[in-house]
Amino acid sequence: MDFTKPDRKARLAQLGFLVRHTFTIVGRNRALLAPLFVMWIYAAVMIALFFAGLFLIFYENDNSTWFLLGGAVMFIYKFFFYNRAELTLSRLTYGTASGGTPTRRDARREIAGLRSQVRVLGLLDMAGAWVASRKKKEGGLMALLLGGIVEVWDLVNHFLLPAFAIDRLSLRNGIAELKRLKDHVPETLAGVFGIDIMAGVIGTLMAPIYTVGAIAGIAFGLLFGAHMPGAFSAGTLSEISRDMPQLGPIGPDTVFNWLPVLTVVFLGVLLHALMARAVTAIKVVYFTLFYTRIMHAEDLAPGMRADLEGYLDLDEREMPSASAPA
Repeated sequence: MDFTKPDRKARLAQLGFLVRHTFTIVGRNRALLAPLFVMWIYAAVMIALFFAGLFLIFYENDNSTWFLLGGAVMFIYKFFFYNRAELTLSRLTYGTASGGTPTRRDARREIAGLRSQVRVLGLLDMAGAWVASRKKKEGGLMALLLGGIVEVWDLVNHFLLPAFAIDRLSLRNGIAELKRLKDHVPETLAGVFGIDIMAGVIGTLMAPIYTVGAIAGIAFGLLFGAHMPGAFSAGTLSEISRDMPQLGPIGPDTVFNWLPVLTVVFLGVLLHALMARAVTAIKVVYFTLFYTRIMHAEDLAPGMRADLEGYLDLDEREMPSASAPA
């Protein structure tokens, strides 16, 4: 199986294309948004616990340990929680593409017996996260190798989700089906099979936001630091450097406060997590429709066939000029 990675411009174009045309599918059944909302809530609570614990550390509050522990437990469990939500979304997408309007409860009932698949996907995702963390510590050829492993697993994961959700396959049968699927992919879709869609696109989008946020946080910490909670105070600039010059309103006696910087980091991490979940949801919808188109074409509702033209092979020219929800 050949895997290729699109460049930054191509990944951003893919994201824009898929965001626009995924709304055609969501418009048929708003229940598809439910798993995304559930993942957003989980991510927000997990991050809030971590930062609440961090803020309490500044106040030397012993309760900080409990918040950090709660965040750590949610961080570990998220690999299983997210995979169950993604399986639910995949099943909802299949049911909608087949002409129905299933609810989240209906989809969860359909995947109720997939506990072992959820555990396997969660454990493999944990291994993938560990490999990704090792990649940041390595350099050269090793970093490229580890990065390739992470991206290949992400792609395989999104092909396995519909195999589990629709056909309730085991991991072994799912891998076998993945190999068979590749042999039955039409030529117009073959390129998509080897592309890790939107790989790294979140980092590309977040980079300028983090940069602007960091500058704003430092500026607010300097200009208004003296009026902010003392627990976050870093002291005056003269304590950092005795030769600190006077630059407009900022001088040796200016008090710097960490609160704005920490707030910016919290908001940045939260936004990053919410965007990552949204991108994952779009990929789940896309690859579920891809799988359905190839393996269960007879199940597709007639109206869906037209909507999928151009969508699956990421070709704007083949998309219908207007697609009304059924």
